[in-house]
Amino acid sequence: MLDDPALRLAQETVTYGELLLVGAATGLLDSAGATTTRALRVLESELVQPGRDDLRTEAVAFRNARRLQSGEDLRAWLASRQLTTADWEGYLRRSVAARSDLEVPEIPIAEPAFESALVVDLACSGWWRTVADETERYWSAGCLSAGGTSSVESVPGQASLKSDDDSTRASAERLAGSLQALGTLEVGWCAARLHVLRWRQRALELAERTYISDEAVAGRIADHTLDWVRFVFDEICLPTRAAAKEALMCFREDGIAPGEIARRAGRPLEHHDLRRERVPAAMAALLSGAVEEEALGPLESDLGVHVLWLHERRLPSLEDPAIRQEAASELLAEALERAAAGRAHAVGPL
Repeated sequence: MLDDPALRLAQETVTYGELLLVGAATGLLDSAGATTTRALRVLESELVQPGRDDLRTEAVAFRNARRLQSGEDLRAWLASRQLTTADWEGYLRRSVAARSDLEVPEIPIAEPAFESALVVDLACSGWWRTVADETERYWSAGCLSAGGTSSVESVPGQASLKSDDDSTRASAERLAGSLQALGTLEVGWCAARLHVLRWRQRALELAERTYISDEAVAGRIADHTLDWVRFVFDEICLPTRAAAKEALMCFREDGIAPGEIARRAGRPLEHHDLRRERVPAAMAALLSGAVEEEALGPLESDLGVHVLWLHERRLPSLEDPAIRQEAASELLAEALERAAAGRAHAVGPL
């Protein structure tokens, strides 16, 4: 399996072996392994014993997420990943167990049992897709840095890479046998690919610094000043217009607090902190012109009749860390997408 092609990046073919190496080098494999270990310990200690209903719910969610509507679809999906129905059912049990918030004893897990479970969990959880996406990000960053190309041959120093480089060699030796149930990787090959990966990681770090600058972020905020206004508000959804009008009157004339109004109506008082673009258009229009702490409505929708209380309307600002991060992330994602230019394609099941 490790020699099979998984991803095509322009003229470069990425094997499952390289994805495994990227996952091991970036900590993604360790993270997945910790989840599998926890699940096995939960099941071994019998802290959680998933019932039939639990497994059925987990199975339905799994199939819906992957659009596996028929039994034939599921069997084909498993076969493409060399998995059996029993493998899948084991994964469902571990998925339920891993979500337990109980304290788990440090029960030793036999290495063969752990690796066998981990191989199945990687395939069923979407781990290969996650690592493929990260690999594509690094490659795209290399394209940005190298002016449109990020082939292995174009990486600076690749032609003169020495297999006895101490740091690279030590890392390669450690990572070569990361998941022996899938096979082992040749140390010299690992060293060469680690050299490429580290160069692309540095290219990504450089791109991240570029797109988090004040100038870049300020430009993106200016482009989205209206869309990125945040509304902090409370909402009650009532069944009728008459009930909504009564709620408004209770607040405006009797000074009854929104929480008490919601309690009397038997409806939840929902608190929201949302960007304008994530608020229904009619509601956003009402909140845009509202006076803070006044009751708004009634506003009808398919869900019912809404009464709102606006607490804060925040314009996007460079001083807001969340806005800075969102703007920088969008700018970087767009730059990486342009650099990839549609040249990245999965060629194996992820």
